[in-house]
Amino acid sequence: MPVPCVPDNEIAQKIIASCEAHFAANAADCNQFLKAALADFLAAGYLDGLNADGIVGKLQDPTEAWTTSRAIPTAIAMAKNGHVVIAGMTSAALGQRHGHVAVVVGCDGQMSGTTVVPLGYAGALGNPAAELCGGRLSGTFEAALVRAGRIDYYFKPPDRTPV
Repeated sequence: MPVPCVPDNEIAQKIIASCEAHFAANAADCNQFLKAALADFLAAGYLDGLNADGIVGKLQDPTEAWTTSRAIPTAIAMAKNGHVVIAGMTSAALGQRHGHVAVVVGCDGQMSGTTVVPLGYAGALGNPAAELCGGRLSGTFEAALVRAGRIDYYFKPPDRTPV
C-alpha cells in the first residue's frame, strides 16, 4: 500500500517511514510491530517483554506520562503534531484472548461509515485480515468500536527522534 500521506511535521513523517520500514517483517503480531516501529522514538527497551495487554497497562500508568483520550480528532491532531500516538485496548476490554495495539499516524482521517477515523499501522496476531498498513483503524479494530469512540488513544512527545 502506498504511504497514506506526507505530513508537514518532520517527526510525523519519520513515524510513518518507520512504520513502513518495519511492517512486512512484523505484521503477524501487533505488539512486535509496535515495538519495532516505535523503537527509535521511545526510550531504549521501553516496551521490552510486554504483550499488548502489558503495553496498554504501561500506557495507562500515570507515572509513565502518557495522555489518554478517546477523541478521534485529538488522536489525529497529536499524531500530525509529531507525537507518538498508540491506539490500544486490553483483552478484557475487547472480550478476546489478546489485547490489541496500533500506531496512529499523522494523516487526516478517512471516513469509515459516517465517522472520520484515524489512519495507522498494526500487526495482528493470527488474523492477517486485521494487519493494517497505513489504512483506517476500523480495519484492525472492530469498526463499530472505532466509530463509537471506544478506542483509547495514548500520546506523548517522542523520547528521542531518529536522525
